[in-house]
Order: sequence, then C-alpha cells, then structure tokens
Amino acid sequence: MDWRRPLTARAVRFVLLVLVLLLAVPPLMAEERKSILLVFDEDKEFPGLAVVNGSLREAFRSELGADVEFYSESMNLSQFPETGYDGVFHDHLRRKYAGTRLDLIVAVMGPSLDFLLRHGEALFPGIPIVFCGADLSDLEGKTLRANVTGALVKRTFAPTLDIALQLQPDIRSVFVVGGTSSFDRQMQSIARRDFKPFESRVVITYLTTLPMDELLKAVSSLPPNSVVLYLTLFTDGAGRAFVPHEALSLITAAANAPVYVSLDQYVGRGAVGGHVYSLDAHGRHAAEVGLRILGGEAPETISVVEPADHRNMFDWRELRRWGLDERRLPAGSIVSFRTPSAWDLYKWYVAGGATLLVVQSTLIIRLLASRAQRRRAQRSLAERLRFETLLSEVSAEFLTLPASAVDDRIERMLQRVVETLDFDRVALAERQDGTNTMHVTHSWTRAGVAPVPMVFEDEALPWLGKRLAQGDPVRVSRLDELPEEAATDRRSLAARGIRSLAAVPLLVGGAVVGALGFSRLRGERPWPDELMARLQLLADVFANVQARRRADGAVRESEERRRRAEEEAQRQRDELAHALRVSTLGELTASFAHEINQPLSAIMTNAQAARRLLAIEQAKPRDIEDALIDITGDANRASQTIRRLRALFRKEHAERAAIDINALIEDVLGLLRNDTQGKNIVVRFTRGQALPTVLGDPVQLRQVVLNLIVNAGEAIALAASGPREIRIDTSQPEVGRVAIAVRDSGVGVKEPEVERIFERFASTKPQGLGMGLAISRSIVEAHHGRIWATRNDDLGLTLHVELPVRPQRDGPASS
Repeated sequence: MDWRRPLTARAVRFVLLVLVLLLAVPPLMAEERKSILLVFDEDKEFPGLAVVNGSLREAFRSELGADVEFYSESMNLSQFPETGYDGVFHDHLRRKYAGTRLDLIVAVMGPSLDFLLRHGEALFPGIPIVFCGADLSDLEGKTLRANVTGALVKRTFAPTLDIALQLQPDIRSVFVVGGTSSFDRQMQSIARRDFKPFESRVVITYLTTLPMDELLKAVSSLPPNSVVLYLTLFTDGAGRAFVPHEALSLITAAANAPVYVSLDQYVGRGAVGGHVYSLDAHGRHAAEVGLRILGGEAPETISVVEPADHRNMFDWRELRRWGLDERRLPAGSIVSFRTPSAWDLYKWYVAGGATLLVVQSTLIIRLLASRAQRRRAQRSLAERLRFETLLSEVSAEFLTLPASAVDDRIERMLQRVVETLDFDRVALAERQDGTNTMHVTHSWTRAGVAPVPMVFEDEALPWLGKRLAQGDPVRVSRLDELPEEAATDRRSLAARGIRSLAAVPLLVGGAVVGALGFSRLRGERPWPDELMARLQLLADVFANVQARRRADGAVRESEERRRRAEEEAQRQRDELAHALRVSTLGELTASFAHEINQPLSAIMTNAQAARRLLAIEQAKPRDIEDALIDITGDANRASQTIRRLRALFRKEHAERAAIDINALIEDVLGLLRNDTQGKNIVVRFTRGQALPTVLGDPVQLRQVVLNLIVNAGEAIALAASGPREIRIDTSQPEVGRVAIAVRDSGVGVKEPEVERIFERFASTKPQGLGMGLAISRSIVEAHHGRIWATRNDDLGLTLHVELPVRPQRDGPASS
C-alpha cells in the first residue's frame, strides 16, 4: 500500500469511528464505586442497631464486593434530647458531606427518617433514600418524596401475650415495662392498642414512668400468676439513659415472674421469648431495596415493602427455670440455648448398651436351661476375666520397664500369677546351653510351701527335660498319668511334694531358652486346653522378657567392649602425641640449650664478679647486691625454661583446668624465642583483651600451639625470599568461643591441599611425618573445638583454632 496517496472519504470515516470507540471504551469498562450513607437515630453500637448495621453492610457487600464505601452517622437522640439539636446535626452533616458524592442514603429507624424528610433535600438533593426500622405509625401525616422508599417494620405485641397465655393459662396480671423516651412512648402506644382485646381476660399494668431502682423493686415483688412484657427502655423515669438490652438483663435478673419480649435480640438475656421480630432479616430486606436503586431502578417505581419477619423464638433455659411446658409452644417454634439431655448425648451408647443387654439376657435365658452348664460358663468367664486382667497387667509392667528393674518386677509378677491362678509354686528357669538342665532364675512360692529347687538336672527329670527341650508343653494332672518312660520323673516330682504340674517352654527365635513351670502341692487339678493356651500366652510374655534381658546383657557387653576400645584408641593417640612432642622438642634441642646456657653463663659471670668485689676492700655493697640480683634473675629465667620443657615432656594427662590462652601462648613463645630469632623470624603476638578462660588439658593445648608455631616457622624457612613473619592473634569471635589465628608468610599450600594437611601422614615438608596437624585436630576436637586452615591473599597460610570457654559457675573459679 502506498501511504503517500490521500485517504478516501470512507477511510476517514473508518478512522474516526475507531477513535470514537477507543475513547468510549474506558468509561464503559470503568466500574463506579458506590457510596452509601447510613444514618442511625441512636449509637450504632446499640445491640439492635448493630444487628441492622451488620446485615445492611453484609448484604451490600455480597452484591457489590469491594466497590462500595460506607459512611455512618448516629444522631444519639437519647443523649441529646435538647431543643435545637436538630439544627446542630443539620449543620454538622452539611459541612461534613459538602464535597462528598453519595449514591444512596439509608435511614435506620423512624427518627432518622423524620430528619431526612425535613432536611434531606437541602442536604443531599436528589439522593435516593431507603428507610428501615420504621412502622406505619412513623409515616402517619408524612408525605414521602419520589426519591424515598424502604421497608416497614410490622410491630405487634399481641401474639406474644397470646403465647404467654397459652404457656401459662393461670395468668391473672400482666405488667408492661417500658421507658420514657419518645421511641419508648411510641412502642407503648402500639402495645396499648394491641392489648385492648386482652383487658377482659387479665389485668394489664403499665410500668413505664418509674426510675430504674423503683422499677426493679416493683418487678421483684409481683403477685402470683403474673408475667412481664418488656417493650423498650431507652430512658427511665428519672431521665437516665439505658441500652434496652442491658435494661432487660437487669429486669430479668430481678423479676419474680417470667419476662416475654417481641424482638429476637432480646432472647438470650433472661427473657422466655415470644413472637419476635428479626432485625437481621429486616436489614437484608432494606438492603435489597437499596440494591435495586443502585442497579438503576427509580425509587418512585419501588413500592414500600412490609415483610413478615416474625418468628416464635424461646430460651430453653428460661422455660426450664419457670417450669413452662415446652409442648404448649406453637408449632414450628424455635427453642434456643438448649442443653443436650442425657438421651441426646448418650442415646447411641444407651442403644448399644440396650442391645448388649438384650444379647446378654438371651444368653442368660439359654444358660438357665442347664444349671451345671451355667455354672461352668460362669467359672470359665470369671477365670478368663481374671487371666486377661493378669495378662494385661504383666504385659504393661514389662512394656516400659528399664532393664535394671526387670529382675525385681519378675518376682512380683510371678506372685500375681500364683495368687490369680491359684497355684502353689511358679518358677522361671533358663536352659543351660547344650543340656536339658534348667536353672531357676526366679520363683514364687505360696506361704507354707517348700521353695523351688534352683536346679533341675537331666538325671532328675529326663523325660520332662527332653519334652521341654523339643519345645513341647507338658501337663500332668496326676502323677500316675505319666508314661512308663517317665518313672524317674514321677519319683522326683513325688519327692518334691508335687501332685500336679504344667510346664511351658520359652521360645526365642525358634530356640528353647527356658521354661515356665506351674505346680500344685495341695491337690490335683486338671489342665484343659483353654488353660494351657492361657499359660502359653504368659510364657510368651516371659520369653520376651528373657530375650530382652539377654539383649540388654549383649548391649552392655558391647558397650563395655566399645568403651575399652575407645580407651585403647585414646591411649594410643596420647602415646603418639607425646612422641610427637618429644620429637619436636628434640628438633629444638639446640635452641633450648642456648635458652638455658645463656642464663647459666650470666650466673657464672655475675658470681665471679661478686667474688672479685668481695676480695677488694674498697668494694661497694651496692655493686655486690646488683650482682646477686642479676644471679637471681638469671636463675629464674633458667627455671622458667625448664618448667616449660617439663610441662611439654609430660606423658600423662593433666587435670583439666581453667587456662588463660594468652598466658599459654606466651609460655610457648618463651620456649621458641631463641629458635625463631635464629631463623630471623619476627613473631608479632596481638593479645585479645579480657578473654575468658578455656577449660582444658594445658599440656595438650600447649602442644597444639607449639605445633602451629613450629609449622609456621618451617614454612617460612622453605620460602626462598620475602618477609619472614609470624602473626598470632587471639580474640573472642562470639559469646562462648575463644579463637587463635597463626598466620605465616611461608610457602603456603595449594587450594586443593588445604583440607588434606590435617590428614595423617600428609605433609608439605620434605622430612615431615605428617602427624602434627592430625594430632592437633584430634586434641582440639576432644576439647569440643575446631581447627581449620585458610590461604592468605599474599603469602603463606593461616591456621585457625576455636575453643569453647569455661562454663561459668556460681562460686569462685578454681585454676
């Protein structure tokens, strides 16, 4: 296409049309945010108004989402009843909303509607108004403008009194309680109209002008067969302002008769209930009218609605309190705050129990057919119950028991077996490896019965021992039941006074490790299959105990072997560390000899000088004293050097003590001073200030510092040129840790080798053994510290050591 050609008239019209559409789209796409003003006659936090406020906002938000903004104003008429307040509130709204665009105004309650009918057009010209909370009496004599519509409240009190008479047919007196505010009087006028038909049936008294104290006294002494109908009480007879809900709570607490209400928000505050109006539903109906207006409908096309939002609602607690029969309530009544009955809570348990009872009864009826059969079943059931209790007790005893307490608990459980199953003796025996001999480890005997022998040899019970060794249980109701091949066993048992016995093998991993034996000496007894099965269960429990004891013994033996191995490894490490110290000190012998010879030579020189001075008659005492002082100082130097050497030559462990790291490094530097000076190495030691002490072995920690400084000196000696300097720094990098850094200017190591230098037999020195840093690491880690190396940016290597500080104690520290 040639863009240089002029556009045709059709193309021009097309371009203009596109531009118009593009300019029109943003306004069409934009979603306008709606602004709604809520006007209340009283504080919107009053419980009833709070319900209406919440239902209005929730209904608007459910349709408009976030595209709605609420403004709220409360007239607080009960607090400001003065003449002229109307104008003050008018001026307040005019100034406050002068520059605010509103889409809808909601008048909550009649006084708010009255105010907006008087001033709404002047304050908010043309803005639609939706009212709620007003009844027909609020509209009498008023003309609604075209932009005003809403939802009416149908206030009626007659159904509540009618329900009260159904619940309490003997009612003689009705006391109507209310307040003195304009709204209170409005409610009373409606009540007087509604109660006219009842005046022939009951005596109706209006308690509407009393101060609260007198009102409470009056309702606390009402005559018998009375009820109270509560309307509203914003202001009492003394002009004191109240929240109607709180006033109701005071009245219900003091009244000696049931209190009925006609608003759902009053139920739950001590009132019985009644034919109540739902403020929540009323607020939603008003919001529906408002949403129709916001959706584009003209207010004059929407008729005022009067929804039927009443329901019969009662407080179960108050019905119970006043003894009112719930069955007299109207059909469909809502009973709130009901405490679940025992049947509600446990009906399924009761039904289950009843079912079980029926089953048991059926079984009992069948058992009655045979007295002997019943008795056997009862005995069997009792024995089973006792045994199951015993088995659960024995199992629970050994479940979490520590190994150290198993032996004592076995004795107790064997006693329980004897007492529960009516035996005379019970014994737990271990089988000797490779034989049929059983060694009794635990037993219990009833009082007056001879104790169990500790060993049952192969020769004494060969038949029994063989059967048990094969994993077969043995039961003997009478000794003459034993077969001919068990003659020896029969004689041995008779000699021990045993007249009946059962023995069950203990199996662990398929192998017989022992037996659990039960015997009777007082008489014979049968051993039915059911009893033997139970005894087998007991034997399984004790077999597990035996297995656990064996396992615990094996674990203890393994722990002991491991402990000895660790001690041996530690001894070998200590031997190697000592050998390395001796080797290192041997390499430094010349330096140490010079360090000792120097003060010794000075001592000899000063001693000869002192002798010469003593031989001179004119010698000054001051000169002789100076020579003796020099001798003393040199002797101390030599003594200190020997002390340091002895500390490093020690082979045994020193007791762990509080160690000053700075002082320990000073000691080592004192030993190595002559060696470093001989190699022309400058040592710079920067001491950390106020370092806490370290708890450790001073010999081993001296060896670590000695190894680090000697290694640094040897690395410098291998360097062909460059600075010859060792820098030592101590610090406290964090609370609870002390750090040592030894930096040299030697040959260093390559990056891949940094970590390997701590391995055994890994050395960068031509004649090195490669054990110094490995031993140093083991020493540091044994002190719960760590050691590592980093390459310097210029030359050499820095070795780092971190050690934990000595734990603080309450008392004075000992060194």
